[in-house]
Formats: sequence, structure tokens, C-alpha cells
Amino acid sequence: MKDAPATRKDIDDILGVLQGFVQQTGEQFGKIDEKFEKIDARFEKIDARFEKIDERLDKMTIQINSRLDKIESDVIDLQASHNRLMNTVDHFLARIDRYETEQAARDSQFNRLLDWARKVSKKTGIPLEDF
Repeated sequence: MKDAPATRKDIDDILGVLQGFVQQTGEQFGKIDEKFEKIDARFEKIDARFEKIDERLDKMTIQINSRLDKIESDVIDLQASHNRLMNTVDHFLARIDRYETEQAARDSQFNRLLDWARKVSKKTGIPLEDF
């Protein structure tokens, strides 16, 4: 085959095919653009929903932080109350220890006096009542 120069008819045929292709492709791109616009609209709706969720989460975070602050304050108050109670108990235990020590000293002194009174009773002949 010999390379022959293209004729006007050949060029017009090629241009016709190209115009058909461009027109058909343009229609397909138009449909694709419509689909992308629909997808964009859906994403905008989803973004709006996420914004509402973010607002709700922000409100919940504020409420949770407020409750945690109150709980923390209550725990601090309970710790202070516990410390006061423990100091009071320690004070009472110290008083009881001192009292028991004094009682033991008195009991010992009483027993020594009772022994002495028995000895005196024997020597004098005066009977001693049983205690």
C-alpha cells in the first residue's frame, strides 16, 4: 500500500467520528458530574450529622467533666472527714491507754495495801473482811 495523501472526504469523515466521540464523551462526563454532585450532597449531609454529633459530644464532655469535678470534690471532703475521724479515734485510744495504765497502777497499789492490811489484821487479831 502506498501512503496516499488524505482527501478532504477522509478528513471530514475523521472529523465526524471525532465530533461524535466528543459529544458522546461529553454526555458521559455530564452524567458523571451529576453523580459526583449527588455524592457531594450526601457528604454534606453526613458532615452536618457529624457536626451535630460533635456538638452532643462536647456537651457530654462538659457534663462528664462537671460530674467528675463534683466527685473529686466529694472525695477530697471524704478524705478530710476520714482524717478528722481517725484523729478523734487516735485521741480516744490514747485516753483509754492512759486510763488503763492508771487503773493497773491503782489495782497494784490496792493489792499491796490489801496485803499490808491482812498482815496488820493477823498481828492485831482484828478480823479483816473479805473484799
